[in-house]
Formats: sequence, structure tokens, C-alpha cells
Amino acid sequence: MHTFFTQLGLTTNEEKIYLYLLESGPTIASIVGKRLNLNRVTAYASLRSLKKKMFVSSFEKNGVAYFEAATPEEIVHLCKEKVARQVDLEEEAESLLPALRTLQEKQLKPVLEVKGELKYYQGTEAVQVLINETLDENEPEQLCFGLNTFHTSSKDDSWQSYTKKRVAKGMHVRSIQPDSKDAKQYQKRDKNELRTTLLVPHKRFPADCELNIIGDMIALFVTHGDKPAGMKIYHKDMARVLTSLFELASIGAKTFQE
Repeated sequence: MHTFFTQLGLTTNEEKIYLYLLESGPTIASIVGKRLNLNRVTAYASLRSLKKKMFVSSFEKNGVAYFEAATPEEIVHLCKEKVARQVDLEEEAESLLPALRTLQEKQLKPVLEVKGELKYYQGTEAVQVLINETLDENEPEQLCFGLNTFHTSSKDDSWQSYTKKRVAKGMHVRSIQPDSKDAKQYQKRDKNELRTTLLVPHKRFPADCELNIIGDMIALFVTHGDKPAGMKIYHKDMARVLTSLFELASIGAKTFQE
């Protein structure tokens, strides 16, 4: 029985008082305290709490307050109400889940920077910032491998705006792409978008992440799925070795051209 009352939110003293009142009938606070060996302050505080929890009611008789226990049937009704409130609370929690997750993502700091040399980007908006930041590099050429949904599935004109800015800046792109349907369409726009694209078999050379190399800057990012993310690194030697690998890949990619 103790566990039952504990689950309903009653303290040990409150449980004792309720059971005493249920057995003894309407009683004044001083008698309750005396019978249960509780001091006056504790007895009154527990009775007020029980009344708030609807386990006890009170009435006056001859100017004296009497306290009376709720009937067993009333306790069952209270339990049913408690269950109903919990169901409503669960449904409300489910409806608030998307908004709460959005707040959590903001708390996780979408952009993390380490000494200006490495930046990590988390979430769609943060990756969009990374992509736009590549235009801040004062270099004439961008090397690119992999084609993200940013270029193929954006619901707005973000990629078009980005491309227009890049073209206006005069930054040429040399690109190697797995020959998906989207990549083939991407290649058809090369001339107008200041780009040269080489296509390779996507089954042999899949690319679910985009790599950009611009001077000493390396950018890696993913825009699809539940966890868009990216990083930007400034390191001369790292950029140089990736540039060498890109040049080597370009030589191999040319053998697949029609």
C-alpha cells in the first residue's frame, strides 16, 4: 500500500494522516498530530498538502476546522484523472517534439571554430554558411569532387545565387563528378557557369560528400540526410596533397570521357 501512495505523490506523514482519517473519520488537526506523534507544524503542513492533493477535505464545526479523508471511490477517481492528465501530457510532449529539437540544435552551436584554422558546421543553415564562405577566398580556381543536393535539390534559388556570385567573381571550377543524372545536367551548364566537369562511373567512384579545394582552403560538406554537416580547414600542406590527388584523378577521369 505504501508504494501506491508514494506513486500518487504522498509523503510518509501524509500517507499516515490519510489512513488515520479514513479509519477515524473527521478529526481536528491537533488530535491528528497527537495520535500520530507529529508536532503541530508538521501536522498542519501535511494536512494542507493533502487538501491540495484532494486526499482530504475540511469543514468547520463550532468554529473549529475538521479534516476528513476522501473516500476510496474518490481516490480511484483521482487516479483515473491522473492517468488522463498523463496521457494528455504525453500527447502534448509529442506535438512539441519538433520545436524542442529545433531549440536543442541551436544550443549545440552550429559553428565551432578552432584557432581560425578549422571550423565545423552543423545543420542545414550552418552548411549553407560554409558554402557561401568559399566565395570569400581570393583564388581564381576551385577544385571540386562530389555533387551535393545543394546543387540539385534546393527548394529555393540558393545554388543559383551562389553560382552567379562565383561567376561574377571570376572563380573557375574544375569538377570531377560521378555520372548521375543530376551530374550530367550539371555538366551541360558548364559553359554558362564557368566550369569544366569530368564524369566518371558513379558505381566505381561514389561521392556522397562534396570536397572543395581553393588555394590553401579545404571544405568538406554534406547537405542531405538528417545531419547536414561540414568542415573548413586552412592548411597549406593538406591542401597541396589533396590538390595533387585531384590532378591525378583528373588524368584518370579523362579516360572515361566519350
